[in-house]
Amino acid sequence: MSGDTDPDPTATVDRLMERLSGFVQGIGMSGADARNIIARVIASGPSAGDGDLMAKARTWMLIALG
Repeated sequence: MSGDTDPDPTATVDRLMERLSGFVQGIGMSGADARNIIARVIASGPSAGDGDLMAKARTWMLIALG
C-alpha cells in the first residue's frame, strides 16, 4: 500500500480495525467510533502506509476521548 492509493478503502479499514482492536478495546472506544476514525484517517492520507495510518488513528482516537 505504500505509495499507491488503495483501490478498496473498506478493505483497509477492516485490516486496520483488526490490527488496532486491542488498542480500541483497551481505551474503551466503541468499534463504530473507531471504524469512523480509521476511515477518516485513510481519507486524509490515502497513500500512507499501514504503520503511518495506525499511528495517526491511535492519536486521533486518544484525542477523541479527551
